[in-house]
Amino acid sequence: MFELILPIRGLRSHRGTGMCDHGPMTDRPAPAKKSWTPLTDAGRGVLDAVATDPGSVLLALDFDGTLAPIVDDPADSAMAEESRAAMSRMDEKLAIMAIITGREVAAVRHMTAVDEVPGLEHLVVLGQYGVERYDAATGALRDPEVPESVRIAKGRLEGLAEELGQQDPRDVGCRIEDKGRAVALHTRRAADPAHALASAAPRVREIAEELDLHCEDGRNIIELKSAVTTKAQALRELIDEVKPRVVIMCGDDLGDVPALEVIAEWIREGHPGARVVSYSDEQPSMTDHADIICDQTEGVSAFLAALADRVCFTK
Repeated sequence: MFELILPIRGLRSHRGTGMCDHGPMTDRPAPAKKSWTPLTDAGRGVLDAVATDPGSVLLALDFDGTLAPIVDDPADSAMAEESRAAMSRMDEKLAIMAIITGREVAAVRHMTAVDEVPGLEHLVVLGQYGVERYDAATGALRDPEVPESVRIAKGRLEGLAEELGQQDPRDVGCRIEDKGRAVALHTRRAADPAHALASAAPRVREIAEELDLHCEDGRNIIELKSAVTTKAQALRELIDEVKPRVVIMCGDDLGDVPALEVIAEWIREGHPGARVVSYSDEQPSMTDHADIICDQTEGVSAFLAALADRVCFTK
């Protein structure tokens, strides 16, 4: 089966769409509409590498912004059906297929319907950046206790969100997400999301310092977590566990960069693999970390479908 590689539609200028994006002011390629575009030799060759031996492939994926569209209320998030269908076609055919996310495992299990709907019986979910782990095949769950410092931080952030709205109407609408071992302040629903994030960030960092918590920036979000774990650590553990020949990581935000750098190092060492980025105008600098860029979650779904085609039709 032949891969259709779509041309780059043109160049999109980076105009500084958020305080979390510190990339250079340069033109960056945009992905093909509702599809995906390879940018490097690694990206152009990864499907052929997968087809050679699908059982040696490690596929790791972020959740929000990658498998699920970003929504105003994180509780309303849901995995794209097209991505789930493509992943279901590859279930048990790869060395491992894992979701690596900042969310709790329980939330991802619900939003992927991994336990209710057939098709993802061998999915691995690494939640809270790898602190939690769920293996669908065995039902094994690693779920450490929530630290008291995170419980305190939740109350402090709730008070901060209310205070910000009282001080400036542009900051009205900030909300708090309880992630178990982490807590996040979202500004996406604020009257002025960028202003609210700029107002909140210094105060959140003060709370983090007082409670000895770690700060994580993202798309209209700033998160406090107890463990200084990263998706890179989680990905390295998976690589050590399954010893793959091909490694693919899909992500969309700054929290995914450490894991994408693991893939970059993997490729520099001569191994096949690819960094797949779900492109967003909110984080245009993420293109700098990509071998393949996708038109948001729809483009990721298209890439996963192409990947599944190569996996399933390999003889």
